[in-house]
Amino acid sequence: MIRLENEGDVAVWFRHRLPGVDDVTVERVGRVSRGVSRETWVVDVRVIRAGVAAEESYVVRRDLPDGTVIPMPLREEYEVYRRLADSPVPVSRALWIEDDPRWQPDGRPAYVRTKVDGHWHLPFLTSDDPADDERKIAASKEHLDKLALVHTTDWRALGFDRIGTVPASEKHCATTVLDDIEAWLATFQFEPCPAVTEALSQLRDRAPTDAPCIALCKGTNGHGEEVWSGGQIVALSDWELWRLGDPAYDFAQLQDMVPDIVRDGRRLWGWPEALEYYRERSGIEISPERLSYYRACYGLIQFCYAHHSAYRVRVGASSVRLVWNATEVQYRSQLKLWAACGFAPETGSA
Repeated sequence: MIRLENEGDVAVWFRHRLPGVDDVTVERVGRVSRGVSRETWVVDVRVIRAGVAAEESYVVRRDLPDGTVIPMPLREEYEVYRRLADSPVPVSRALWIEDDPRWQPDGRPAYVRTKVDGHWHLPFLTSDDPADDERKIAASKEHLDKLALVHTTDWRALGFDRIGTVPASEKHCATTVLDDIEAWLATFQFEPCPAVTEALSQLRDRAPTDAPCIALCKGTNGHGEEVWSGGQIVALSDWELWRLGDPAYDFAQLQDMVPDIVRDGRRLWGWPEALEYYRERSGIEISPERLSYYRACYGLIQFCYAHHSAYRVRVGASSVRLVWNATEVQYRSQLKLWAACGFAPETGSA
């Protein structure tokens, strides 16, 4: 059996799988601490191709020993990266998914993609120094540019309609999200949740029907989710909540990339400016009403993956990641849902 922590084993595996190599020497295998839903490992290798040596790095992704947090199959995550490889959207290139039990590291399915050099942390985003204002706005615009690129890509040509749910029309984008959530829950929900029942009912009643298009959406996005280098996003990561639908879905999950900047009583940047900039770049309008709606939907999505974690714990999982999601994250998701429904859970008042 291939052991992922054993450099010699990984070298044998990579010699078998990497195309066009004469030899592979693994110099380091290390697990990345960031991320909750799956394991991420980095493999640094020295390869020889046609007699020429080169240093390269790869990423190995696989589920936790007890399963995964978000109930999206590992193969689907791999397929997202594979389909984006020849698109304008910057991503790491997926190379192969290991579905041969003889080669699966530690007997668990995994896939391998290239590692893109860069960093995830932008420390200036939390700065109050006016000298950082321009950097904040530039980073926000860069992120919006990349979202516009995602939302305007030809998802049919890339084959995303073969791996995801396609809304019947633009006016069905919102209800399709709810349909998918209910379908997810039907596979693992083991106890009733009044907050979810009430939220599903209310959100169906007020589902917007004015989505301007059906777009490829990334899901979780923003600070901490992308790879940056030289002031630009060189790879969009974390596609586990991707879908086809209203681009407002992505803005509801945007993390920290729209700073509110006001100096001497004058607004320099914030949500109105960001949404107008995005409209100019993409031709797509994000209304405040649709943005608010999908923020409420995110409470349902969060409950889904937290309850899925609870299900895994119920059937015997002991991973700290799963237990944390099953308890704290599930509790907080229900608070969000009650708030979205107009209730104050702490007091029970409306």
